[in-house]
Amino acid sequence: MKLSSLLSVVLIPMTLSAIGLPLEAKKDLPETGSRSHFVVECESFKHKGGWLVDHQAFEKIHSSYLIAHGNGTPVEDAFTDVTVSRQGEYHVFVSTYNWTAPWYKANGPGAFQIAVDDYTLPIVLGTEGTGWGWQYAGKVDISSDSFRLTLKDLSGFDGRVDAVYFSTRKEAPSCSYKSFDKNLREVSESHDIPKADLVVIGGGIAGCSTALTAARYGLDVILVDNQAYLGGNAQLGVTVDGVGWKNLYPKLGSITCEIAGFSPDQKNDRKNYWYDPNGIGGLSISSYRRDYRKPVTDSRTSDFLEAARVVRARGDSITDPRELNVLETEYIRKNTAINREHILKEAGVRVFQNIQIYNVGKKGKSISEATGKNLLTGESYIFRGTLFADCTGDGSLGYLAGADYMIGREPKDFANEISAPERPDHKVMGGTMYWYAFPRNDSGSFPKPEEIPWAMQIDKDSYQKPSRSLGVLVLSDWAPQLAEKPYTQGYTNGWWWETGMDLDQAKDAELARDNLLRAIYGNWAYAKNFDPDYSSYRLDYVQRIFMKRESRRLVGDVVLSENDILSKKAFEDASFTTTWTIDIHTATPDNAARFPGWEWLTMSTNDKAKAVVDRYDVPYRCLYSRNIDNLFIGGRCMSVTHLALGTVRVQLTLGMAGEVAGMAASLCHSHGCFPRDIYREYLDELKSLMDAGAPDSSSVALSIP
Repeated sequence: MKLSSLLSVVLIPMTLSAIGLPLEAKKDLPETGSRSHFVVECESFKHKGGWLVDHQAFEKIHSSYLIAHGNGTPVEDAFTDVTVSRQGEYHVFVSTYNWTAPWYKANGPGAFQIAVDDYTLPIVLGTEGTGWGWQYAGKVDISSDSFRLTLKDLSGFDGRVDAVYFSTRKEAPSCSYKSFDKNLREVSESHDIPKADLVVIGGGIAGCSTALTAARYGLDVILVDNQAYLGGNAQLGVTVDGVGWKNLYPKLGSITCEIAGFSPDQKNDRKNYWYDPNGIGGLSISSYRRDYRKPVTDSRTSDFLEAARVVRARGDSITDPRELNVLETEYIRKNTAINREHILKEAGVRVFQNIQIYNVGKKGKSISEATGKNLLTGESYIFRGTLFADCTGDGSLGYLAGADYMIGREPKDFANEISAPERPDHKVMGGTMYWYAFPRNDSGSFPKPEEIPWAMQIDKDSYQKPSRSLGVLVLSDWAPQLAEKPYTQGYTNGWWWETGMDLDQAKDAELARDNLLRAIYGNWAYAKNFDPDYSSYRLDYVQRIFMKRESRRLVGDVVLSENDILSKKAFEDASFTTTWTIDIHTATPDNAARFPGWEWLTMSTNDKAKAVVDRYDVPYRCLYSRNIDNLFIGGRCMSVTHLALGTVRVQLTLGMAGEVAGMAASLCHSHGCFPRDIYREYLDELKSLMDAGAPDSSSVALSIP
């Protein structure tokens, strides 16, 4: 199997102001003759209105951006106040993207305009071009030392804008965003963070469990994540699947339960799980603490909570038990995320959120530092550590460091797996986004399929009827009648709405997400206009952040295979236990035939006899890089084949793997060694730690930096 090599890109952090302060254009930018220019970063607008900060094009534009995600209804204006050092006439260019260009060659739907004070520039933006680039917006006369810059959405169909560039010359910046960084986006502030024993990149369940475990053993730990709430897919909507009563080491999983929002003593009690005839299961959402079910009071919000606010602002009350149940589920996720952050900080973990790692420094074969950018302020952060853990899900840290990795399906001759293809390819499992619609007094209209030709063109033969069994998570006493399947995901769609199977989802997360938006909008256009069951429904929420299943997998000293699992191969360094089936998602044949390369409906293999796992104990050697000496691997980018990923990828399992990595990190710290040395010289000590379980909060002396 050919392993991909490092394609490192060194980025220059952009200039942004602090949140809540007026955005100030740089006053000392280079000038040549009469030329003068400045840039305004849109993600740091003081008032974002209905526009949302999105990071899924970071690989392409080295920045976050604002998106007008209104499900077909224009969102509220975003605006900020800008101060300038030089008055006069300026040409205005906007960094934007016609997001339907990969599929539709005419004007796209993401239309918006910009305004300077009371003057709206006449050119409509966001509808042309084939990729991220600069569009000319027009000319303005700035006659004072400050002005108000406004973004005006025209469609609600996901227009997006990264930055606005003002120049005395009608000359756009280079379309090379790297060049643009070097010439215009200066560092507003750089933070050199004191060195830690362990730096964990990625704040999903795996990253949080790794960080908390290591901190409970006394290590100085830094945790870096690129979202506002910790939890990764768990806080976005994925349930914590996997069972904990079958573990080789029964005390593994307690830390994960703390992180996931359950009491550790619930882990070994089967009644706290949903469990189906195929043998798969997970902690039941009804086992969450009842005080997590109250409205969220944190100053942060979420797309889901914002959608509920908009519903109420339109005059609709949320009284349907099904919708109340869906809303309460979001309360649980966000309150759990808030408590998750509290637990980590209480243990002494230094938590940094909304930061995207983009560069890595090395000394020999070890990572010495990772540099990130705050997605809201543009500030640069340098994180130094003795040990690092890649829990990004995309293997991003390892990729930047030059770690060996795999992506896609390995050929049969790689590990002689019974289900592997004869030749390798780049197919991966796709990602999911949830959406919902409910009956409304005024449900409004939605375009017919032919009126949105950029969306998937759905007809009676390709139409996917939305599920009407909403809110069946049964969280509260007022919904007992919905208890037939208390573990079922309570949305109008399910996991099978999935896309990106032919994409590198680390680099093309935005493209994969956009394809699923096309499917949702196209299918809803048919449902709303041609299915009488939904004529009175309104599409009020479509998820925006892509919940991935598979991306890069970093290579360790052992690459776990399907054969290892099915034959129950015993490894001397067996550690955490996996209990899910070898659950691989592939496009349905009908959907693949209709939408080749851009499928959006999948099927699962978790009901196949050959995929049944029951339990399997995974070797520790899957949890560190084979060629980066100080790098642990966490989460779904651990060292497994595409097929073996089908069982280890669920979150309770990934959390327990994180506990093992955290224990190993504590031994590395004690002995002054690398992760590989734990297997070679200190395996018995690791086994003792796994047997005893990680310390809980009552048994350690806590120190908060």
